[in-house]
Amino acid sequence: MGAFTLFARALIAYAVHEHQEGHARRIDVWVHPGSFTVQDDGRGMGLDRADYVESLVGLVVGRSGVVQLHGVGLSLIAASTPRLAIESRRGASLWTQSFTWGIADGPPRSEPAGPQSGTRVTLATAPGASDVDPAALLVPIDLWRAANPGLSITLH
Repeated sequence: MGAFTLFARALIAYAVHEHQEGHARRIDVWVHPGSFTVQDDGRGMGLDRADYVESLVGLVVGRSGVVQLHGVGLSLIAASTPRLAIESRRGASLWTQSFTWGIADGPPRSEPAGPQSGTRVTLATAPGASDVDPAALLVPIDLWRAANPGLSITLH
């Protein structure tokens, strides 16, 4: 199984955890040549908190800080991909931030949005790397569906 398929599984697992915490009911996964996206309708990632995501991602690329377990996976994923983009709907705002090889392209940006909440993470696969294998995602997705009957996971 390729690294980017594992990254997709990790991001889906984060969204499943958001459901298990009582905050998400739906996860959508889109697999395209050269990229994939995972979206949930949970609380929205904390881009509205000063340097929250940037400090999580920075753990692996050399910045010091407190190691937070949930940030280690995101840090490894971000440092291994040429482009990671996060969109977070939270508090009637749409927050966005992108990273190139784990380095923030700038601070989070915000614009007014509706009352919806959730997180969308899109990754570009590295040049020469294998794309995400949708078939390899089906088994864990089926297991997550069975273990979480109130959760809808759709692979597009």
